[in-house]
Amino acid sequence: MRLIPTPSLVLSRALPGGIPGLGGVMRARTGLFRSVLDPAAAPGDPGLFGPGSPTWQVVTQPCSVLAGLRAALLQALSAPIVTATDVSGAFSNDLGGRVARTGAFVQRQNLGSMDEVYRSARAVRAMHRVVAGTGPCDVEYDAGDPHQQAWVSMTLTDSFLVMVQRYGSGPLDPGRADRFVAEQSTHGALLDPRVDLDGVFADPDRRAALQAGQLPLPLIEEGELPTTLAGLRERMQAWTSELYVTDHTRRILDAAVQLKGVPAARRSAIRPFVLATLATVPGELHDLLAPGQNRFEEHLAAQAVQTPLALLGLMFGPSQAAEVARARVAARS
Repeated sequence: MRLIPTPSLVLSRALPGGIPGLGGVMRARTGLFRSVLDPAAAPGDPGLFGPGSPTWQVVTQPCSVLAGLRAALLQALSAPIVTATDVSGAFSNDLGGRVARTGAFVQRQNLGSMDEVYRSARAVRAMHRVVAGTGPCDVEYDAGDPHQQAWVSMTLTDSFLVMVQRYGSGPLDPGRADRFVAEQSTHGALLDPRVDLDGVFADPDRRAALQAGQLPLPLIEEGELPTTLAGLRERMQAWTSELYVTDHTRRILDAAVQLKGVPAARRSAIRPFVLATLATVPGELHDLLAPGQNRFEEHLAAQAVQTPLALLGLMFGPSQAAEVARARVAARS
């Protein structure tokens, strides 16, 4: 448990609304932290989780960007996942774009209306259906494989919790941490092709059960996806025996970690955040991900990015996506 509050927590308490009037200007100029949610979505619709949920508390923080990066790197330790992702060059040539697309999906699943949840899950599943085959080093991949999807979901859940504790508002209390894991597993389980999305979202009773976290979903029922923090740690530890790096995925990972091909000026600005992300990866996984990387350098970077991350929250103010979601829930049809 963190004893000293993070700079992000201190500034968010001092100026919870950020610097008045600056957030809109910063989003317009940089394109960062914009909402992808539909402002005209069904009034009063809380979506999957709604205000007050740990999901709404966690995914709206600036450090969620680093959570997306950390998750992408951990996902790449499963050779079939990174091979499938790299078929279109989305990992080796456009890691930033992949993280951004993951961020948009996370927004819609976690903060969007139920219709947005349905449409985003359906779109991702449609893409997964056509991504299967055999890649370099004879790695067989299938983006629709529920087992591999479970690793994708868990790495994102774990990364959110780790980054919020390290660079955000601090650790969740145990009960809310468990609830966050259960919520994230719920939306992760919707990508399983065995789930009848059309049937669930067309049936008011099943839709309500999904929102209440009571709808049976195969990945959760089978134990592939956890519903508690302890279960998350246990499942991720069990996965380590399945993680490996091929010659092909080694080149992809090295390029991502070293930011090869990124112009020098941008690389200098981005590199500390990559190192700060690596600093949160535990030893066994770190050895696979970035062998030989200096952990003391990572520690220094982790300290160095604390203030810039806090200032991002100050300059951009409350999450625009959260504001759109709260306005939707507060509206009346």
